[in-house]
Order: sequence, then structure tokens, then C-alpha cells
Amino acid sequence: MERCAPWTSVRLLTITWKSYSWAMRLTSSTLGVVTLIVLAGFGQSSPERRRVARDECIALLSGFPNDAPIPKPPYPTDPSGVTLEYFTSGCYGNCPAFTLTISKGIARFDGHAYVRSKGKRTAKLSERQFEAFLHAWYDGDFYAMRDNYCDVSCPDGTLIVVTDIPESSIKMTTPAFTKRVYQCFSTVDNRPQTPKPPDAYFDLSRQMRAFAEAQHWL
Repeated sequence: MERCAPWTSVRLLTITWKSYSWAMRLTSSTLGVVTLIVLAGFGQSSPERRRVARDECIALLSGFPNDAPIPKPPYPTDPSGVTLEYFTSGCYGNCPAFTLTISKGIARFDGHAYVRSKGKRTAKLSERQFEAFLHAWYDGDFYAMRDNYCDVSCPDGTLIVVTDIPESSIKMTTPAFTKRVYQCFSTVDNRPQTPKPPDAYFDLSRQMRAFAEAQHWL
């Protein structure tokens, strides 16, 4: 996964539900960026116990869900009406912020910040290129991924909210269904701060970014 420029120093707040509203006011008025971690249900537990509980929760919610298998949707026989969108929000540094949408025969780019081409751009997309993107989505089992890897609600009621990480999403839209996978994976000292999507997510995001780079949009 491409790393962006460093954000401001990260601070960790561990708070209970009783002080949640106060902490949210604090984050809006405190200078700099704050990583807000809410661990409800652990009360006055030790920092080590909170750390272990958080790490276990993040590991549990990473990758594919452990729920019942989701049936694989049929591969579209007619690519008309099928679009694949990659969005990235940027960060407090110089991370590119843009939206790339591909469909049959055309790619549309909307550059927001830290890109070579700001605003809207278009380029032709060959049938082979389009098929490669679609197969990457289907073969990567995106349909079975979680919808959201950023807002973390643990099975025991623990809520982890991280507010200082660049976000991205990949969305497939067809006449039969729409599926969006949203992620904001990051690590601090090699420890994940949010759940990590399957590797296929990052493989496809790199492919889509590489296409944008080839058009000199990034």
C-alpha cells in the first residue's frame, strides 16, 4: 500500500462512553490531529489489557468476514452499465486525492489535490484493459469483503474510531448490484490501527493508480 507523507504527531485517547461527548468536543478544538480510540466495556482496565483487546478486535475484523459465505454474483455478460470507481481522500500531507471511474471504453478522472491534473479528465479504455479490471474485482472476491474497514465495532461493544488516516474506496456498480469497500488501513510502529482488507483490495487499487499515472494524471 502506498504510504503518504506523515501526518502530524498522533496522540491516543482511551475513553469510556461516559466521557465520549466530552472527548469529541476536545478533538474539534485541539490543535493537530488526534487519533480517538473509544474502548467501551473495559472501564478502568489496564493499558496492557486495552491494547491486547484492541489488537484482537482489529485482527478479528481484518480480511474476509467469518459469516456465512456470500454467493458470488454472475460475471456481467454485457459490460454496458458496469462501472468501477476508485476514490482516495488524501491526507494532511501530500497524498493524492482523486476519483477514477472506469466503464466500457472510457476512464474518467477527477483530480482534487496533489495530482498532476486537477479537475476532470477522460481517456480511452480498451476492452482488454476494462476486462482486466473487472476480473481483478471478481477474482479478488470483493463481493465477499466487508463494506467498511474503518468504523470498527467489536463484538463485545468496543468501538474504535480513528480520525487521522487517509481513506479510500473501490465501488463496483452493475445493473444487478452495487458493492463498495471502504478502507483506511494504517499502522503505528508496525501495529495495525484499523482492520486490513484482503490483499486483493490493494492489488486492484495499485492497478487503478498505475492506469492514472500512465495518463499523467498522477
